Amino acid sequence: MATPQRLLIVSASIGGGHVAAAKALEQAALERALSVQHVDLLDYTTLPFRRLYQQTYFDLVRTAPDLVDWLAKRLNRLPGERRSRRQKVRAKLIQMISYRLPRLIRVYQPDVIVHTHFLPPEILSALGGKQLAPQAVVVTDFVAHSLWLQPGVGRYFVASDEVAVHLHAAGVELGRINVSGIPIDLRYSQLLPQALARQGLGLPQDREHLLIMASGLDDKTLTALLTQLKAFRWPLFTTIVCGRSPHLASLVKQQLGDYQGLIQFQVLGFTLDMPQLMASADLLVGKPGGLTSSEALAAGLPFAVVQPYPLHEEANANYLLEHGAGMRIEPLTLLNHKLKSFFEDTDKRQNMRAAALKLAKPEAAQTVVESLLKQPL
Repeated sequence: MATPQRLLIVSASIGGGHVAAAKALEQAALERALSVQHVDLLDYTTLPFRRLYQQTYFDLVRTAPDLVDWLAKRLNRLPGERRSRRQKVRAKLIQMISYRLPRLIRVYQPDVIVHTHFLPPEILSALGGKQLAPQAVVVTDFVAHSLWLQPGVGRYFVASDEVAVHLHAAGVELGRINVSGIPIDLRYSQLLPQALARQGLGLPQDREHLLIMASGLDDKTLTALLTQLKAFRWPLFTTIVCGRSPHLASLVKQQLGDYQGLIQFQVLGFTLDMPQLMASADLLVGKPGGLTSSEALAAGLPFAVVQPYPLHEEANANYLLEHGAGMRIEPLTLLNHKLKSFFEDTDKRQNMRAAALKLAKPEAAQTVVESLLKQPL
């Protein structure tokens, strides 16, 4: 086909990563003066399905993680793009729930559809031979479950060489796999040096900066982390980002209400300063979502992993640990011991930072768009 000019990006708001990756791709496409529309698939589904789908996974991984892990491994036994009869039935049912997506595509008439979640291409695969437009899939974790593999996908953009090897072993031709990295906010490709980032945020220069991503943590886990941290005798500056959850922010402030130790705390809700905060920090503590992990790598920020969900977060954690860019806080009672070891060992800190930067792909969004322009599907 000719060089694409109209791009449709389809995400799904199950967690924030799929939408954030889509927004990064939208930024990169607009930089190249493409006509681009980004839609959230769940806006084109029925309300009952939307509520069920958004909540079910998180409920399951929190209450029955072993069951989720077992089901995922069972579904992933024979990964590939060919659909079994059971998968075809599932795709048909999902298409009935989201019949509005094909209608949107016919109206917008994109040259290329880019998916940042596996559900939209599964819906479109139910159309059989009725190809509405060439499709590309952007895998938003450091693993590709079998659900990402769908008929009709012309190209897969993946986070790492390991994911590319897995897709090829599952039958995808190497020419259809591009190791782009996971698309993140374009500002991560132009981060300030640590001292300037701290100056811009008004943070102290004479203390290490610990960044805690509270989003995704349950109350019990967050309370345990804060209880440990309040007993840590080290002159840290600690930023706790609670995202769009007033409940988490209230919990943190309640836990820190009587604190009088060496650590200085600031508590933030949703913030647009995440790139600058990561550039200013020495260590990140939180759950290893694909986007958060990629952002930390771009900032050269070592990652202390806390209670990853089964499947994708476990894979992301393994990737960080295997490549020397992360460590794991398990059990949570080891937090202060791990922090002390990290902040006392200058060589360890420098090595983890170097490992993170070696893995970083801050221009992943631009890489995806450039690939689609140079080698149309």
